[in-house]
Amino acid sequence: MRLLKTGQYKLIEANDIPDPFPQYAILSHTWISPKDEITYQDFKQRKGDIENDIFKQKGWAKLQRYCDRAAKDGWDWAWMDTCCIDKTNPADTQEAINAMFRWYQNAGVCYAYLEDVDASPSITHGSFPMDLDLDDIAGKDNVANPTSFHHMALKAFLVKAKWFTRGWTLQELLAPPYLVFVDRAWRRIGTRESWADEIKTASRIEARHLTSFNPMDFESCSIAMRLSWASRRETTVEEDETYSLLGLFGISLPLIYGEGRLRAFYRLQRELITVYNDPSIFAWKAPQQNKRFVGTHWKGHNPEGGILAPSIREFWDASSIGFFGLYGDSFSMTNRGLQVNAKRWRRKDDPAKYFVRLNCGVESSRHIGIPLSRVDGSYERTQVGELYDMMKINLDEWKEEDGSQSIFIRTRSNLNFMVPSSIFTLRYPDRVSIGEKYLVDFSDDIGTSMQHLAEGFPGYDLKKDELIIEPKQLIFVNIVVQHVATQSELDIIVDLTGSGHPSVGILTRENEPWERLGDPTTRASKYEMLAEHLHFSGPPQYPVVALEETDSAIGICLSPTPRLARSFKLPPEKVKSVPLREYVLKVTIQENIDLSALELPRRKRRRDT
Repeated sequence: MRLLKTGQYKLIEANDIPDPFPQYAILSHTWISPKDEITYQDFKQRKGDIENDIFKQKGWAKLQRYCDRAAKDGWDWAWMDTCCIDKTNPADTQEAINAMFRWYQNAGVCYAYLEDVDASPSITHGSFPMDLDLDDIAGKDNVANPTSFHHMALKAFLVKAKWFTRGWTLQELLAPPYLVFVDRAWRRIGTRESWADEIKTASRIEARHLTSFNPMDFESCSIAMRLSWASRRETTVEEDETYSLLGLFGISLPLIYGEGRLRAFYRLQRELITVYNDPSIFAWKAPQQNKRFVGTHWKGHNPEGGILAPSIREFWDASSIGFFGLYGDSFSMTNRGLQVNAKRWRRKDDPAKYFVRLNCGVESSRHIGIPLSRVDGSYERTQVGELYDMMKINLDEWKEEDGSQSIFIRTRSNLNFMVPSSIFTLRYPDRVSIGEKYLVDFSDDIGTSMQHLAEGFPGYDLKKDELIIEPKQLIFVNIVVQHVATQSELDIIVDLTGSGHPSVGILTRENEPWERLGDPTTRASKYEMLAEHLHFSGPPQYPVVALEETDSAIGICLSPTPRLARSFKLPPEKVKSVPLREYVLKVTIQENIDLSALELPRRKRRRDT
């Protein structure tokens, strides 16, 4: 562990720190940007430029102000993540992340720097010195007094501080024995305890956890509760969404940057199941406000049937779920799935439907139940948008099973879960007119009935001739091509596989065996049969179609394109996670060609306009 010498702004290597190890201050903050913060490599290679104020002035000023703050309060040593970790060294990064909670826990004081909170207006109003620390004021004007002017003036800004939205600052809030907030000018504006009500508003963490949090105590603070605190936070690096939580559970994991957020969280869940016996880890559910994950493959059901949550976001509503103790349930991870010994019930009118009771819930008498479905001798999670409240279940409709016999629940979390949706922009000549659009959805591997493709899509501001398609959907776009005295009716076909790979084709509506003229909703069965044939037998096989009694042919070309700057009707945190793909779907007509030399599907007959 390296430290800064506060009076000299000097970085001291671990081997040069005196023994016994000195007490130190520690910083919790949000980065200005990776390009502005002073790094370990900067100290080693650009120290002269930094001190001469010609390199990373913002980052150097921040480091100096931090050291000055700590020195003013009597701390000769300080730690700062930007420069005390060599992030170019994987071993150094691994050690730091696994030790981070302990480093904050052992610090003498933690300064939580809120760059977007400014106490100047409050100080000016009270005619106090501008460098005044608001926790140094005597009497009722002390910021710790919730009715003081300073507290009332700052509370709205503190609740909205960016610091409460970042993943790493969660453990930095809970680990230190003493945490004090400082504003953008490095003035002390009150301790963690004095802002307990505002912290609960900003993070949903109750005051009791701020002073008594213990990573090993799950009865007072369950796994689900901790994950709920992290469910709305963000990290710059997607894997850090999981790695930033290791200290909260007292565990270590190998860091595998590049594995993605889904695999990282999957590994964390498996480790928690192996080490602890808290079943609240299974008490997750899809967001109620929109069970369709915008921009990802999510339909309010669990395509993989896994008992493990696809992401931290599924714990959005678990902040009040408690663990009832070590008695009762037992579970373990096996190569067959999650082996569970717990009370379970089977629905009397549907022998495939079950639910298992977990030893956790909102109150001790209100256990949570997880809906299951029996498939091929094992069980899978269903109805992921809800958890059963045992106080509201009508047990007359259910038959209790033998709880002494283990069952196996599929554990696989769909690691390809967040498969991106795709936007297709249609481009076509003037003689082509676009008609109705229809889809068949194969997300349940069976296929829905024919339905209209909605013009809009929740969260997106789509332009004319733009379609948004989700994985496992097949789309028909009716088009009409005008000729001098005739017209041709065709369908553009777009098929998106479960992994998000697109394929396109074009097919006349007049040819047997797939003739489907007229209203598709009244000819739905023919369309549905064609959709099933194309989706399961391979991509559409009709890239070009000849137009009979003309010297032209019509075709389509699919090309990926960089994502456009778009207007999203979404919260900022969701916009960032939308991994859209975009394509241009171009309709082309080639004139004056010798069709006799080509083997192309031809129209059955001509239709007069």
